Amino acid sequence: MSEHPRQEYYRSNGTSVSATNVSTYCKKYRTEQPLVPQFEKKMPKGWPHKKELFKKCSNKDEQYILKTLQSIPKNLSQIGKLKVLCATQSEIENNPATSAPSEKIIVLYDSAMKSDTKRILTHELAHIYYDGLSGAERDSYWRAAEWKKKEGQPPYTNRVSFTAADGAFDPEEDFANNIEFFFAEPNHLKNNFSKIYDWIMKNLGGNK
Repeated sequence: MSEHPRQEYYRSNGTSVSATNVSTYCKKYRTEQPLVPQFEKKMPKGWPHKKELFKKCSNKDEQYILKTLQSIPKNLSQIGKLKVLCATQSEIENNPATSAPSEKIIVLYDSAMKSDTKRILTHELAHIYYDGLSGAERDSYWRAAEWKKKEGQPPYTNRVSFTAADGAFDPEEDFANNIEFFFAEPNHLKNNFSKIYDWIMKNLGGNK
């Protein structure tokens, strides 16, 4: 079972934002354009983790990342341009990757190349997918996954089990974990979280 720390991302003005502060808004995630990875080597403008060391991805890593992205089903990866960066180590302990969903950026740290890279990229693409859900789509996921919110309070759930422990703290991280399991361990998700599995199957149209 792969677990990922709670993800951070940043707005275009450089403000670091936790997932619990994301507002629901309507924006189309699916561009219906082929995935076009663009490799960059400099720290993105406004990146909140200032001590992270960015570098040019090696030719070997670039080819491996491209091949891995091509193996991920288009119903998750069909987003047009995607900026991909390599860095040595995350400021967050044991974190193999970080995404900036609204900017369509994924940063892969050295540890991601030594782990299940496809699973890691699937997880980060799921963060971008969540960012692009319409209000109605997000509400329907929340109902399937039993997330709720009271005015002036962060989201919460009464669920006692999750595909990964950090999903208990935030619906976006829960979503990314569940998408990860949908593609990597579908039987586990189906057998233990059938409503969530059915929602993903309906909205993504399969895991092959």
